Amino acid sequence: MNGQWTSKRQQDDEQGRFLRPPTRFRNWISQDGEQGFPPEVGRYHLYVSYACPWAHRTLIMRALKGLEQAISLSVVDPYMGDEGWFFSEAPGCIPDTVNGTTYVRDLYLKVDPQMTGRVTVPILS
Repeated sequence: MNGQWTSKRQQDDEQGRFLRPPTRFRNWISQDGEQGFPPEVGRYHLYVSYACPWAHRTLIMRALKGLEQAISLSVVDPYMGDEGWFFSEAPGCIPDTVNGTTYVRDLYLKVDPQMTGRVTVPILS
């Protein structure tokens, strides 16, 4: 909340149901670069968790499109603890070689130091 990490869920309604808030950071990559960011080899980095089905989809698309050499990759620990997604030495994990963060939340705080919201993967930065 306001740049301070909290493990308390903020998206519950009165009955305790999870309400997914709209995505705060959403941009596009377009061929002409006018609709968003231009495609460029080595410009983008993908952050995923193998425990996330949405992240699996990005990994599948990255492979199908032959973008493994164009988009680098970091993989968080499959366990999300009280501090959120984190990079560890567990098998299959790949550290954050771009920003050197330990927690995914730190990526959000680099963009917006007063970030309030849910930290999720996948992230394309």
